[in-house]
Amino acid sequence: MKKLLFVNEYGLYPELVKALQSSGYAVTVEHMMRKAIKFIQRQNPELVVAEFWHDSQFRDRVGNIESMLAQIEGKHAQTKTIVICDPRWKEYLDKMLVAYEVDAVLMQPVTPEALLAEVERLGRSRE
Repeated sequence: MKKLLFVNEYGLYPELVKALQSSGYAVTVEHMMRKAIKFIQRQNPELVVAEFWHDSQFRDRVGNIESMLAQIEGKHAQTKTIVICDPRWKEYLDKMLVAYEVDAVLMQPVTPEALLAEVERLGRSRE
């Protein structure tokens, strides 16, 4: 079974998690970025879904997922990524996307149907 990591640091998305669990992937949910990066290093998931979050206290980066994306680009380039972003952080997300590539961006509010459509599209592109 394909592995999917859902990095859920800030929001609560029980409906999205439930939808992902019905998608045919083995879904792991992590609530801390450090644990998510360790999971990626050890498990090499086919797909990562993660929230983008900006905090003005970040001094050396724009968002919470930059370290994770660097790990994926460096050693797990075949891993597909979907980023969920609150529209108020779009400007910061755009800055991050200059340095890091992602496969899809979904702006909140995200419906289970929209997320599953992206998961399916990216799953097909791997075949």
